[in-house]
Amino acid sequence: MSPVLETPPDATDAPERKATPHTAILEPDRRKDTELPSGLIPEKDAVRMAGYPGIMYLGIRGLEPLRLGDEVPYYEVAIHGTVYRGLARPVPGQSRQADTRDLKYGLARSCAQGLQVAGRTLEPSPAAMPNTPRALVRELQEVTDLSIGDIVDNAYSILNYRRHHGARYPDSMEPRGYRFRELFLMSVDADGNLKTFYETPAGVDPEKWTHFLRVLDRKECDSLRQYAVSGMVHREYGEAGTQAIREALRLRDGELRRFPPMSYVPFLELFPPEFPTLERTVGGQRR
Repeated sequence: MSPVLETPPDATDAPERKATPHTAILEPDRRKDTELPSGLIPEKDAVRMAGYPGIMYLGIRGLEPLRLGDEVPYYEVAIHGTVYRGLARPVPGQSRQADTRDLKYGLARSCAQGLQVAGRTLEPSPAAMPNTPRALVRELQEVTDLSIGDIVDNAYSILNYRRHHGARYPDSMEPRGYRFRELFLMSVDADGNLKTFYETPAGVDPEKWTHFLRVLDRKECDSLRQYAVSGMVHREYGEAGTQAIREALRLRDGELRRFPPMSYVPFLELFPPEFPTLERTVGGQRR
């Protein structure tokens, strides 16, 4: 059995903490429900509003719901030909004629041999759902018994693909750009420990790093790649930040792309913040 990423032993003795704006969150609407340091959403919070079937709105643009019939997915991950899901679904034994809003929901896990085929329920039922990249890897270790390295190299986040493509499914279980290594900026160190650049690197200011990640998660941003090879990055982010930015870009792009360095333009001038307070959301906004 492969080792599991454990929550620190004293975490249960500490006062309950919730995710901050600089916590990398998979589902931004559940930030306030996400516990630290576990990165989990307890069942009582995860099933809240699960019965709402309508279209979500972001500004003036309607977003198709990600739900699967009566079920709400918290993760959909494809690895080695199997799709694993963490779901909020109606508790068995309720009337089929009941309105979706009146149903009682609970948490469940399932697996299927295809993207849009019926699967089977996995036991036991979870008591919480992951809402950070690290928590998701821990969840998959528990469900699949795979190693951290296997998950980082071979797992694909189908739900993140759907978030970026109008709730549609990809044509393949391995959509380009959605492998954990690229999408979550993940790697495994020499001691087998998980590393993700969605967590603030040592020696880097958390607010600056959140701003960098938000720019990185835009669809395409050649200016960021030019900035990363300019002299300005070292001046503003220091040695630790420069190395972290370049390594994050290598993970996302597969290499540090070759661009002519831009002139000495400050990061804030190139990329003005969209909001007074920036929040760290994995993959950026839905689209």
